[in-house]
Amino acid sequence: MRIQRVLMAMGLLVLAQALTGMSCSDGGDGKVLYADAEYDPDASSDTSVSIHEGSLSVAQTFTLLGDGKFERFQLVVTQGAAGSSGTIRVDVRPLLGTGEPETTDANSIIDPIDVDTTTLPGTLVDDFTVFDVGDQPDRQVLAGQQYAIVVTFLSRAAGNLNDPIAIVLGRTGDEYADGSGSTDPDGMGFTNNAFDYFFRTFVLR
Repeated sequence: MRIQRVLMAMGLLVLAQALTGMSCSDGGDGKVLYADAEYDPDASSDTSVSIHEGSLSVAQTFTLLGDGKFERFQLVVTQGAAGSSGTIRVDVRPLLGTGEPETTDANSIIDPIDVDTTTLPGTLVDDFTVFDVGDQPDRQVLAGQQYAIVVTFLSRAAGNLNDPIAIVLGRTGDEYADGSGSTDPDGMGFTNNAFDYFFRTFVLR
């Protein structure tokens, strides 16, 4: 099973839930955290997409399984080329009527999360990174709704132009039935491809 990168502050109960998909109490208002939509096949990655100036965004669409509050998600995203680093933005967007993610994060259901790529796992390490959403008002979701986890290039701190500052891992074959991987190289719109990227989502209900 893929080793999970889980923040120590999340505690042992959430660690167990992240590893096994089991639910656990959030210890607050009595709601329970459940693993929801995910694509995590028991196999190594065999495809990746680089994030850089000439490949601005990658996305994975998914379909929610239950009602609740969108609380947490995980993605296999790593550092890029040696000596290259910068900042990426991760958000969760609604889909257009055609099924592709919206082209901007203006309607993201979470506050976009800016990530220094030097804090990510090493290049092509097949580990999940955890993203906590926090207490945001627009994160109420319903079963059957579709969204996209989107990773976007923001800025470069080091490295040569178009060397990847981050890499998103997945598998070829379009195996996740309730969504699709896609790319937006120039900020003009996403195009679905034959890849799916590893992810997990968690909902409080």
